[in-house]
Amino acid sequence: MRNLKTEPQIDAGAYDPQSDGDLFRQFTRHGDQETFAQLLVRHGPYLLGVCRRVTAHAQDAEDVFQAAFLELVRNRASISRADSVAGWLQTVVVRLGHKARARRARRQQKEGSSMIDKGTVTADDVSWGEVRQVVDEEVARLPDELRGPIILCLFEGRTQEEAGAYLKMNPRTIKARVARARELLQKRLMRRGISLAALGALLAGSNPHVALSAPLLQATLRGAIAVVKQTAVAGVVSPSVLVLTSSSSLLAGWGIAAATVLGLALSAAVGLVVWESAGSARVRPVVRQSFLGGQFDDEFFEWSGPTPESYVRREDEGLRIKLPAENGPIMPVGVKVRPIVRGDFEAEAAFEFLDVPRPETSPGAGVTVYFFMDDDEWHGLYFGKMNDKQRGPVFISGQRVGKREERITKFAEVVQSGNESGIFRLRVVREGALFKLYAAEGTTGDFQHVQTTECSSDDLRIVRFATDWGPHPGVPMDVRLLSFDMTVDEFIGYKPLSE
Repeated sequence: MRNLKTEPQIDAGAYDPQSDGDLFRQFTRHGDQETFAQLLVRHGPYLLGVCRRVTAHAQDAEDVFQAAFLELVRNRASISRADSVAGWLQTVVVRLGHKARARRARRQQKEGSSMIDKGTVTADDVSWGEVRQVVDEEVARLPDELRGPIILCLFEGRTQEEAGAYLKMNPRTIKARVARARELLQKRLMRRGISLAALGALLAGSNPHVALSAPLLQATLRGAIAVVKQTAVAGVVSPSVLVLTSSSSLLAGWGIAAATVLGLALSAAVGLVVWESAGSARVRPVVRQSFLGGQFDDEFFEWSGPTPESYVRREDEGLRIKLPAENGPIMPVGVKVRPIVRGDFEAEAAFEFLDVPRPETSPGAGVTVYFFMDDDEWHGLYFGKMNDKQRGPVFISGQRVGKREERITKFAEVVQSGNESGIFRLRVVREGALFKLYAAEGTTGDFQHVQTTECSSDDLRIVRFATDWGPHPGVPMDVRLLSFDMTVDEFIGYKPLSE
């Protein structure tokens, strides 16, 4: 096997009839770095160009490039169509590219900046660079069977015979699929304000590729070999690449050194994913999310409530939510955990009351965490801090049962709080069907037990951390969400590390 410090001597213009799938399987089964280098040289220039366009930053583009190829190797057992490597990677580089771009924007965002940017592209403000970026996004959205052929033939400039060899398809099939892909792509791009003339010019030769540097090629090779051999990654993969892959199971089996590198890299990052050991036989994933600096991990969270950009401002002190007394949102505004949560868990949320007056008509207003069960009735449990109409500042919990249109509160436990404003923390521990609720005032105050109640042992469909008007909207609120941590038995559809 060639020394990794020596650049593989592969002619980028040479035609190799081996399919992508054959090369990929040779590498993952035997660790043959020459076959993986061939994939890098074959598709790397086009994909690095996509990374550049999506991130609009040269270094971020290289990080996304490496992370995408490492994701390819990590998913080797589950990729249903390994013969379409370029098509699979297109979706990954677009997703990771948006993630890298959002993180850089958050780092550069100053205090008092504008509301959340939707990032939409309209017909009136599309520049040529944005046209290419939109095309990259829409190619990633094409069906699997169409994405590979159109990338190879229209964007990489392969002949139908070459594309057929790479994908193990008849050239006539390649031709038909390219035609279908182009027709679908045209329709989607026109809906996004891109004319056929602009698309035609783009397909006629305005898709610049980016040459792979020897350091980037070697760094990606070393990382891929570390993944396939499950060896330590300290000093092999850079911390900035690990940040991009932190929400996957990429770090499995890479040892303490990898965890140390990742911990250093992510100590101030958006969402820190670590391992917590409960004895030698049990390991549970932990997600620690700080909202300081206006950070928001859109792979773990999604926004709660309609048009949150109208009410949420990213600030250094956290996610600030200001709701008007009238004509405000009809649903709680905040964040929701994307994956379904299975089994026992521990969750802790911190927030700050800036101005939450006692309501005149509603029983209470404040901030709650809400756990929706994954059952037919969507039973739920809420727990939060509110300023109550009659009792003033309180910690309150309740269980809502019944069909959604006939939902009732089964109980409501109330514990008096000492302050109407300031920082507060909630802690929920689930053991089977039992939910233990704790509350604390300030950043260092001890947690006090509020209630233990039996609710359900079903999976959690939604975990929401948000402002809450209770049953009657109409109270102005000014609060900040500060942090949210969760330790679970299992996230369904979200795997920080492999099991």
